[in-house]
Amino acid sequence: VIAFEAAEGVVVAADRTVISGNTVASTSADRLLAFEDCGGAVLDNPQTVRRELEAKLRSYRTEHDHAVTLEPFTRMVETVVGEVGTDAAIAARDSDGTAQLRAVYADGSVLTDPPLALGTGAELALGRLEASRPSDLEEAAAFAENVLAGVAERDTGTGEEHDVWTLRND
Repeated sequence: VIAFEAAEGVVVAADRTVISGNTVASTSADRLLAFEDCGGAVLDNPQTVRRELEAKLRSYRTEHDHAVTLEPFTRMVETVVGEVGTDAAIAARDSDGTAQLRAVYADGSVLTDPPLALGTGAELALGRLEASRPSDLEEAAAFAENVLAGVAERDTGTGEEHDVWTLRND
């Protein structure tokens, strides 16, 4: 899973391979979490995380008359990934409408310093992400695909199939 900020918004990308222990559990997992106004990607158990977050988001939208912003979404994700035991890179807009990222870990810690990379190829991905990133959101999405493709060539735990999601600033 990789995530980074561009001038026009944020990009989150994930391969479709899920590793359980030292074994490939799936090569077709959809690890992206794409909701109306927030989203991200998780390392493990994407279906469970998606289902739990959908329920929390429905409840939030029933109780509030506005889109979920970064802080409440981060708290929701903290609860879910802690229960499930996985890590996530998430994105939502802050109160000013700027899309921002967070890494949320199963142990309850939150990292607020993008770029983010999680999983077996994290070190390889961070090297490319820290060197340079496009500012245009469409170019940034294509760049994310290239980063994951490069990581997949060097890391056996990273799959060749991947998905990219973007969240544009308001």
